[in-house]
Parts: sequence; structure tokens; C-alpha cells
Amino acid sequence: MPKLEAPTPGTLLGTSAAIFLIRFFPTLASVVALVWLARTMPAGYYGRYQSFWVQWQVLHAVACLGLPTLVLTYSGAQARGLWQAARPAHRAALAGWVLLLAGGFAGLQGWGGSAFAPWQAGVFLALHVPIAILEAYALGQRQFRAVAAGSVGYAGLFMLAHGLLVNKVIASEQLLTGLLLASALRLGALGYLAGRGPAGMPPLAPGAWPAVRGHWAHTAFNDVVQVLFRWVDKLALNLLLPAALFALYFNGTLDVPFLPLLLGAAGSGLLLHFGAPGLTDAERLATLRAAATLLGQLVFPLCCFLLFFRCELFGVVFAHRYDAAVPLFVVSSLVVPLRAYNFTALLQHKGQGRRISRGALLDLVLALALIYPLYRLLGLPGVALAFVLSTYAQAGYYLRHTARLLRVPWVSLVPWEAWAGQLLSATLGVGLGHGLLAAWLPERPALLAGAAALGLWLAGQLWRARRAGQ
Repeated sequence: MPKLEAPTPGTLLGTSAAIFLIRFFPTLASVVALVWLARTMPAGYYGRYQSFWVQWQVLHAVACLGLPTLVLTYSGAQARGLWQAARPAHRAALAGWVLLLAGGFAGLQGWGGSAFAPWQAGVFLALHVPIAILEAYALGQRQFRAVAAGSVGYAGLFMLAHGLLVNKVIASEQLLTGLLLASALRLGALGYLAGRGPAGMPPLAPGAWPAVRGHWAHTAFNDVVQVLFRWVDKLALNLLLPAALFALYFNGTLDVPFLPLLLGAAGSGLLLHFGAPGLTDAERLATLRAAATLLGQLVFPLCCFLLFFRCELFGVVFAHRYDAAVPLFVVSSLVVPLRAYNFTALLQHKGQGRRISRGALLDLVLALALIYPLYRLLGLPGVALAFVLSTYAQAGYYLRHTARLLRVPWVSLVPWEAWAGQLLSATLGVGLGHGLLAAWLPERPALLAGAAALGLWLAGQLWRARRAGQ
């Protein structure tokens, strides 16, 4: 079954930017809610609230079974054809799986003392599985404006509900009731978009199903393992630690909110562009290197900003309530430079699902093996360091196998010279700026001035890339 037969118009930057902006607004809403609650709510309540989202992240990925990524891999007509060709028993099994996970989520929330009603948690998970699949389908159809409208609307309702919670207008259960209604509206809108999609392809020949099933199996496995890797430490610690101490660990090891989003958007854009007709592997590699160069211009200054302004960030954002989490934040930020490269895009395009799955499993197993000795040596920062070291090992594994697949030296996959210059200039520029601002300004103005300068720099880099036609 060929991939992405239709041409992919538009620049890589334009496609990635559209996908990024669609996912940006719900992420921004969750960040605003996180800051509101961390600053105003008791640590115990905040820990229970974040426990809900940690469990949801893991179980949502397990429930989706890699289907959103699979849908993006094929053209819209092919994805629709796959669904139409599925037997009723297969569809019923998928629905049963989602309901089983939703029930498990409800039970877990009831057992752990949730901030919400257990039934609400189950329904919320069940709604968001078809939302994720239908959104991926709409993105594959390049219905960017319509999807963006739904994304912005949901984000607005999310922030409104949390604003009402913080101001004690509504209680926790009423908050999630509002999010359930917003999710139902979003699902209805995405279902309407899907109904306007292209007609499906003719049913697949019997011999084509094994390849599709194999690709799906590896995609599902990789998606689940990747999410487990990001959240397994928080999932375990939210069951083992008191809620207040878990809140401290959560804030210290929280992913920089928009970096995974940026990498995911770039990866989706690369997958769409790699499938354009007539492209050679050399041209795909050049596109990947160009994307890495652009990402480096964004990621390295941001990484330096996080490290140099770490104390100001926790002081201003969390009102000095979680200053003890700063060492955890420093350690977990060491993985940020890897966000400047998509290590699996070419492997995904080439159908190397098995390689991607092995790398994801290597990442998780190595992290779990390092947790105990590093925890004994360094305490909670050692837990974060275990995941940083395993991520670098996984990156090396993917580079090695991508190089073998393309029959090129592995060093040629990465724009080393461009990265070295970007990292050096970012370190010197941000370090000097922080030194001057910290010496002359109080904490809050120093942070705001540094953030404004960083924002202008990043906007300038994106403008240059757009003018260059990337």
C-alpha cells in the first residue's frame, strides 16, 4: 500500500507551522491552568490534579493504539479505505478496548483519591480517543483552518473553566463537566469534517493486510513506549509519593511545554513532505538537515534561557513555592538540545517500524535500569538523569540505523557545524544578557526582559526562514 500518493503543496515551514499552531492553543491553555493552580491551590490538591493528567496521558496513548500516527502516514483516501474495509468485529473490538481503558481510568481515579468524579475521568478518556484519530485524519486532508477553529475554541473553554475554578465560582467536578461538553462539541465538529472527506479507495487485496497490520503494530508499540518513557516516572511516583511531594517532582521535571509540540509538528510536516512524488533519498536527507538547522535556531537559545533564568522562572511563575524543584529542572533540561532533530522521521517514512520500536524499548529499559543506582547516588535528580542519559542513547541508536538505511556516514545526518555555531552564540548571548539583567533589575523585570528578547529573536529566525522559502 503506497504512502501519500497525493502531492504535498506548501513549504515545510508552512505545513509544520499550521500543525504547531493547531496544537499550540490547547497546550497554552493547559500551561496557563498549570500556573494558576500551582500558584493558588494547596500543594496536595495540585498534586491530585496533575495525577489525573499523568494517568490520562499514559492511558490515552494506550487506548489510541497508534492510530493517529498511522492515519497521518497514509493519504486521506487510503485511511478512509482502511476504515471502510475493516470488519464490524474489528470496529467493535476497538470500541471495546477504548471502553475497557476508560473503565480502568475511572477505577484508578476512584482508588487514588481523584480531584474529579471517577465516571467523569472515564468518559473524558473515551471521548478523546476518536478526537485524536479524527484530528489526524483532518490534518492529513489539510483542513488546517477548520481544525484550528475547533482547537482555539476548546482552548478558550478550557481556560475559562479553570479561571472559574481558581476564583472559586465552580468546583472540580463542575470543571470537568464543562470540559466534557467542550470535548463532545469538538468531536462532533471533527466528525462533520471527516464526513466531507474523499471517498475511500477500493477494498484492500488480502495480501496487503499483513503489511498494514505490521506497520500499525509497530506504530502502536512505539507510540505507547514513547509516552511511557515520558510519563512512567511520574506515573509511578504519583502512586508512591504524597501528593505534595509529587507536585514538587512534577514541576521540576515538566517538559518545556511547547518543545515536544514543536518537534511533533515538525515530524508531521516532514512525513507529509517526504511522501511527495519524485523525491530522492538525498533530497529527503537535505530536507531533514534543513529542518534540523531551523530547529537549532529555536531550540538552543530556548535551552540556554531555561538554564540561565532557572531561578527567576521558578520564582516568578510558581511564586517561590517550588524552588526546591530547581535542581530537578536543571537535570531534565539537559535533554532539550535533542529536540532540534527528528530522529525517527526518515525511519517512519521508510516503514522501519521495527527499528523505531526497538529504539523506544531500548530507551525505556535503559532508563528503568538506571533509575535505582542514580536515585541512590543523587536522590530525585538521579531519577530525572536516568531518563536524560537513556534519551541520548536512543538518539545514537536511531542515527546509526538511519545512516545504514541511507548508506551514508552517520555524521552526515546532522548539521554539526551549524549547530555548533548556534549553541555557542546562544550560550554567550543568553549568558551575557542574564548577567546584565540580573545585576541591574529585580527578578520579575529581569525575567520579562529576557523572555521578550528571546521572543523577538525566535520570531526573527522564523521570519528569515519564511523569507528563504523553507
